[in-house]
Amino acid sequence: MRLTSRRPWVLGLCTGLVAMVGSSLSRGGEPDPKSYWDVADIRPGMKGVGRTVMVGTKLEEFKAEVLGVMRDVSPGRDMVLCRLTGCDLEHAGIIQGMSGSPIVIEGKLLGAVAFAWEFAKDPIAGVTPFSQMIKYVRSNDRRIAAESHDREKSGRTETGFSSASLLIDGDFGLGGHETRPMPVAMAAAGAGMTSIMTPLSASGFSPRSMAMLSSRLAPLGMSLGSGGSAPERIVREEGDKPLVPGSPLSIAMVMGDFDLSGIGTVTHVEGDRVYGFGHPMLGLGACELPMMTGYIHTVYPRASVSMKMGSPLKIVGVIDTDVSTSVSGRIGPMPDLLPLSVRVKTGRFAESRTYKVRMVREPTLLPTLVLSVLTNAIDTEGNLPEELTARLSATIKLKGMAPITLSDELSGARYTGMMGASALFGPVASIVGILTRNPMASVRIESIDCDVSIEPGRRVAQIESARLISDTIEPGGRLRAVLTLKPFKGERFTIETSAAVPTTFPEGPSEVVFCDMANSVRRAFRNDPTLLEPHDLEAILRAIRVQIEPKRTNLYVHIPSPERAVSVRGLALPNLPGSARAVFASKRETGITPLRSDLVSSAATDWVVEGSLALKFTVAKDPGLSLSLPGK
Repeated sequence: MRLTSRRPWVLGLCTGLVAMVGSSLSRGGEPDPKSYWDVADIRPGMKGVGRTVMVGTKLEEFKAEVLGVMRDVSPGRDMVLCRLTGCDLEHAGIIQGMSGSPIVIEGKLLGAVAFAWEFAKDPIAGVTPFSQMIKYVRSNDRRIAAESHDREKSGRTETGFSSASLLIDGDFGLGGHETRPMPVAMAAAGAGMTSIMTPLSASGFSPRSMAMLSSRLAPLGMSLGSGGSAPERIVREEGDKPLVPGSPLSIAMVMGDFDLSGIGTVTHVEGDRVYGFGHPMLGLGACELPMMTGYIHTVYPRASVSMKMGSPLKIVGVIDTDVSTSVSGRIGPMPDLLPLSVRVKTGRFAESRTYKVRMVREPTLLPTLVLSVLTNAIDTEGNLPEELTARLSATIKLKGMAPITLSDELSGARYTGMMGASALFGPVASIVGILTRNPMASVRIESIDCDVSIEPGRRVAQIESARLISDTIEPGGRLRAVLTLKPFKGERFTIETSAAVPTTFPEGPSEVVFCDMANSVRRAFRNDPTLLEPHDLEAILRAIRVQIEPKRTNLYVHIPSPERAVSVRGLALPNLPGSARAVFASKRETGITPLRSDLVSSAATDWVVEGSLALKFTVAKDPGLSLSLPGK
């Protein structure tokens, strides 16, 4: 039995146009093909009406005249050119935020206003045919279902995790964290014609955070501007109004003490399915973003492309599709958002403040959003000291696994200037990116909690010199050294440190390296290349721990030990005799990597240590040396 779907669509708020009623058979809840135009039937000169909101939530009409059809502006996509009049469009031109405004001709839906020319003299728009909006949404639904079925059937996971993808801090000198390419908003053909940029309203964000977000989101077709939340009265009176064709459609990315959301227009509503924009928001494909009602404060006219200034109101559902011809979602479900809190204290006697937000879990967006929110939390406290020392702790709670905890003290040139705050929180954002984009297994982040305390002054000490108490030592003894450190704008001081040499350590010349945390981590990765070639989630977590467990306030002592291990296809085989290692080395196959290790010890200091020095020493079995070995 086939269901009949009836949806009245009243146009003509002021002009008295006849109501359109789409009342015919629908396919699986989709709009009836008889209710919208086939592109092949569109002719120049056809006239219709559209609707959008210019102020508040009140629907207004504008007129549209078809100028022509541009076929194949991109693979499988056509565009209808229309001249728009009314709603003061002759003055303002095509407006950012109009994306999705429906145009109806002779009672049938043509499509959504979606494209415009910058600096145009006439309000000529590119309209995405509604037939192609439905087609691409349906195709995305089928692809999601097929991919999900294939994964369940085969149990396969993605591969190709590059080495740089596991590095959380460029200070380690190993290339820095690799950023996965973001989706790119598609531009249409025609000199200067592009998809209408989605106005992105940022509430509570500092100019520095805005600049960071803008550099990341502008190439995706989003126009970032400072905004604000709607007054409580407006949220209460307007927030529960239903989404209808022409009404504002807001899509949030960050909600809470800081807010980041884009705004466009609803094109069509069929049952609980909402279609809008007429172009992608971010080109994510399948997604899960908060779908919200919206409120338009005003239209800001500009010489290039004017824009609506709006605010999100209430969550009414989830945007689950973001494809080349539209965004689409369902009314009713609530989005699964990630909670993040950050406690900030600037100054020894200052009161701490806590900021809380919820943000979308989209892997390609999440690291940028995390970094922007954490950076912004510091900016809200005012200008940072020119020279600072920060104590940072962060806990990333994972479902079904032990939390990842980062706790450290940071200071130095990296953390001063405009990019200082970003450098402070960069490791947290990188860890989030590693976890959400890892190809080995699904990881659910339950929450992120950060605590940062900032005080003026750079508490950094450079390793200036080192002296061994004795440069010859017996196996089983302790190698002792005295190091001189030079604090930033402070007096030199010395620190004594030592490292045990095992009784099995071979005789002969050797080397000891005194270094900071960054150099210590760098040596760990170079000694064990398998850290950058994980074969399961546990190996990825191990690579993260290797980077976050050392402390910047420690002085590290490394003594390279003889090579005694190899890795065979990611499996470490330690303490192999020389004959066994030679056998593996002689095999002509890939996946065999020699592993090295260091004897590592550390000494805590009151300073962030920087620098590295190496000294030579000799291991020799000589009883006469016992008198020079402290502790013997």
